Parts: sequence; structure tokens; C-alpha cells
Amino acid sequence: MLEKKWFKNIWPGVRPIQYSKIRVTSAEILALFTTAKELVAAPGSGKVLEFISITSFLDHGGTDYATRGDLTVNLGTTGTAVSATIAAGDLVQASADAYNICRALSADVVLKANEKLELRCATGNPDTGNGILIVDIAYRVHDFN
Repeated sequence: MLEKKWFKNIWPGVRPIQYSKIRVTSAEILALFTTAKELVAAPGSGKVLEFISITSFLDHGGTDYATRGDLTVNLGTTGTAVSATIAAGDLVQASADAYNICRALSADVVLKANEKLELRCATGNPDTGNGILIVDIAYRVHDFN
């Protein structure tokens, strides 16, 4: 009991890193430009999401995804990118199972309260292909209420 109290008093106001695992189906990958995939829901009024990173695994389905496929993590309503671009050939258009890590942008990003985080194809929908994408996302929720 004393150790828990000590830990709580040492770290007041700490915003813990949270993690989620999201599965993106082949049909969703083929529509990632038209319909972004929600990674983290909007946190509510007066709260903002801080994107930290995603680690992704493409479980290749036997047919390569063709054309386009650069991915970014974006704010839901504004579409502002909060991540670096994952090049299509490094993940979506890989010709075998592939792993990738993508971190937050090093530049300033203007955040808006109550915005979700989404995965989006930056340049258009892939034309063909199959396989699933598993995305582990790390983020923080900051509450300014």
C-alpha cells in the first residue's frame, strides 16, 4: 500500500502512454483514401490526442497491393497529418509479410480538441491486392478541462 501511494505522489499529472491494436481488412485497405480507418476515437470536449507512433504488420495475402499506398496518421476532422509518411513500398505494396514503425512528425502540429486519429492513404486507393494490416498505436490523451 505504501509503495502505491509513493508512486502516485512521485508522478502527479503524468499522462500515461496508451496502446491500441487495430485490424485493417483487405477491403478497408483498398478504400483507405476514400474512407480512413479510425485508430483512436475522439476523446471528448477539452481533450486532445498526442500521437506517438504506430508499429504495423502487413500479413501479405498472396496478391500485392498495386499503385498508391503511402500511409499517414491524420487528425479525423481536419485531415492534418501527425505522422511521417510510410512509403507504399515499405508496407502496403510489399511483396511479402512486412513490418514498419512510424513516429510522430518532428515539426509542430496544430491540434484540435476532440479529434480522432485515423489511418489514411495519402494519394489514392490501391487498385488491387489482398492481405490484412495490423496496427499497434501508441498515444496520450491530454485533458484541459
